[in-house]
Amino acid sequence: MKSVTFAVSKGGVGKSLITSNVGAALAEKGNKVILVEGDPNRPLQTILGIEESSKKVLTLDEVVTKNLEIERALHSTDFDNLFLIPSGVSLQDYFEIDPINFAKKFVNLDADFLLIDVPFPLGKAAFLSLGICQYFIPILTEDEFVLCVESAIDTIRLGKYLLKCIPLGFILNRVKNPEKFSEDFVKDLENLLEISCITRIREHPEVSKSYGGVGSHKAFLAYKKLVKNGFKKRIDEVVDFLAGELPKTQKKDSVKLLQRILAPA
Repeated sequence: MKSVTFAVSKGGVGKSLITSNVGAALAEKGNKVILVEGDPNRPLQTILGIEESSKKVLTLDEVVTKNLEIERALHSTDFDNLFLIPSGVSLQDYFEIDPINFAKKFVNLDADFLLIDVPFPLGKAAFLSLGICQYFIPILTEDEFVLCVESAIDTIRLGKYLLKCIPLGFILNRVKNPEKFSEDFVKDLENLLEISCITRIREHPEVSKSYGGVGSHKAFLAYKKLVKNGFKKRIDEVVDFLAGELPKTQKKDSVKLLQRILAPA
């Protein structure tokens, strides 16, 4: 199983949007994909159109607290091969619940891909998402670009050197002025971050609408509906990259790694 998180310490970069759409695209190509909802605002549930059920939905925080099998919190979606684990609480709240038992729950999951969505601010959630996952992909946007780069540098240092999570490349998302991101500029950025640019996604009003919540707009999965504006093509570039041969993971045991890092001094 390849485990990946899209991480940078800034809100509004499109982490949940990219997580849900990449997950759906991977599933459409025949991979079993499990998404983990790490944000209590439930953006993945909203984008995937998962309605609140009248019956109680088992969430990950209950699995960890009651020491249940994580498969019991695995919920089907309307898309073949795509499953969701709702968290119930913010990812960082597991530090108060039981961060080690949280990590243990993911050890024996059976899937081709595990994608963990993280809330903003990243904070302590980074230790769990980067600590569990083998790989991560920072997301940068044109808005507040300098802040994005600074956050990416910090996240890369934390993930790569402390949590043994490999940065695969970065995504330029919500690009409004493509002329600002010339080939030379992107090359300089790649040299700075020491990873390649996987794809550049243009800002598009229809993609922004897919979040829902504006006026009468209802959220939807952009990958399925927006096939002509280039968004689907860019998501497919990320999917092809992830489906290819990735660097050999440096993480032998995520549970022991987190135990060592989180153990009291």
